[in-house]
Amino acid sequence: MELSEKYKIELINLQKAVSSLESALNASFENLGSIGNDLIKNGKIQKFEYCAELAWKISKMYLELSEGILSNSPKGVYKSMFQSALITENEFLALFKTIEDRNLLSHIYKEEMYQSVYENLQPHLIAFKTLIGKLENLPR
Repeated sequence: MELSEKYKIELINLQKAVSSLESALNASFENLGSIGNDLIKNGKIQKFEYCAELAWKISKMYLELSEGILSNSPKGVYKSMFQSALITENEFLALFKTIEDRNLLSHIYKEEMYQSVYENLQPHLIAFKTLIGKLENLPR
């Protein structure tokens, strides 16, 4: 499959994942009790992790297609996008934070870190939606 075709498919996947995260963040789950609320919280976190992974990987493709730049790490991809003026400094910082929070979740579980990431889900959603707006404008 050609890279640009794969890019289009992955962009659609990211859009769907971000839409699913947004729906989960906007849904009301009252009266579920502590176990139910914990399960819902875990689900929202998992949706965030999935979005973070898709976002940097599609950004990597975008960077390759639009700028001919190859980068293999999430932070490197966002740094290259910023250096290429594809995203603003604030967008770079917001996307960098998504990677930092995703990385926190992949290490030893600590309730304080988990809660900190959970509280950042809404700003992360905004970062992903802003990124999608940029990724939709791939130069032809």
